[in-house]
Amino acid sequence: MKNKQPPPVKTGNKPFKKTDVFFRQTWVEIDKSDFLFNLKKIKEYIAKDTKILAVMKANAYGHGGLILAKEAQKAGISNIAVATLEEGIQFREAGIKTNILILGNIYPFENFQVALAHTLTPTVSNMQGILALENLTIKLNKKINFHLQVDTGMGRIGALPEASYTLLDKISKIPQLHMTGMYTHFAVSDTDSDFTKFQLDTFSKIVKYARVNLGLKFIAHAANSAALFKNKRTHFDMVRPGITLYGLNPFKHSEGLLKLKPVLSWKTRITFLKKVSSGFCISYGRTFVTNKASVIATIPVGYADGYSRLLSNKSAVLIRGKRCPVVGRVTMDMTMIDVTGVKGVSLGDEVVLIGIQGKEQIKVEELAKIQETINYEIVCSISSKVPRIIV
Repeated sequence: MKNKQPPPVKTGNKPFKKTDVFFRQTWVEIDKSDFLFNLKKIKEYIAKDTKILAVMKANAYGHGGLILAKEAQKAGISNIAVATLEEGIQFREAGIKTNILILGNIYPFENFQVALAHTLTPTVSNMQGILALENLTIKLNKKINFHLQVDTGMGRIGALPEASYTLLDKISKIPQLHMTGMYTHFAVSDTDSDFTKFQLDTFSKIVKYARVNLGLKFIAHAANSAALFKNKRTHFDMVRPGITLYGLNPFKHSEGLLKLKPVLSWKTRITFLKKVSSGFCISYGRTFVTNKASVIATIPVGYADGYSRLLSNKSAVLIRGKRCPVVGRVTMDMTMIDVTGVKGVSLGDEVVLIGIQGKEQIKVEELAKIQETINYEIVCSISSKVPRIIV
């Protein structure tokens, strides 16, 4: 692999072209076989008639939305969720034919017309939204599909439980409004089973009221990745896996239970090597000083790429199968590594920031612990300017 130029790439933002090539030696590899493996594991865990809504917002959690949406579509997934209209439009323009639910709040309400123009299913959470959709049905003289979100304790968007009954009564009286789904979102399904049960029971009562009292027919869904694997009562008609699709842990100590495969690896190459003496300072602020003669490698990755400055002097990378410490402060476009103990280290050697090399592995969770955050943020923070390669 030494000194070999990486091949042309598929990025997460546009279709593959023969002219697509990157010159800066930093890229993310997305393993589609691992993605399909995780999808299979999720299917094995749910009932055969339970649907899957694959959550692919934020560029599929930084993994490359268009790449994996196409793989999900090929695998027979008929429902995808995104956060914004822009994401939904991008998927449609790339040829994604599945049902696409917009999880975010659509405002101003005139933007409902944009959703309909691209056959995207909007989420509605209040009476103003219902009335806006009703006016749109009259204007267009057509039936409109949507999902109602109920806030059972997340405190983000969604109709409060007491308001949901009023909304459902209104919806049941407007034939042109077709509520194809109703859902809620758990706040602590990874850590607090009692509060999750409270949310589940609250939502279940509202679902029962809509079906039994009002005769409404719709898909009910609530389970995010943690709830999906912790409590089968949360599955309803459809589950919403997000982080587990990408092989990352949805709750502490879940790796022993789930046996998923991380889909993403982040790699770069050594682009500069130097031998320095003892007492030599590295990077801004002189926060690292060598205590012996050392070999320092520079890699073309920095906080502008999503490799956080919080990793300065704390994280490690893999080079020739060995863990090598990051030394000095991570800069905007470059980071320095102490490779003194790496036999035969050379310009052009592959460097693994996240992933496996030899018998060693750098996990997303390892970087998250250093940064005192969650694995979601680590992968979502990888800049879109870093090419995504499908392997």
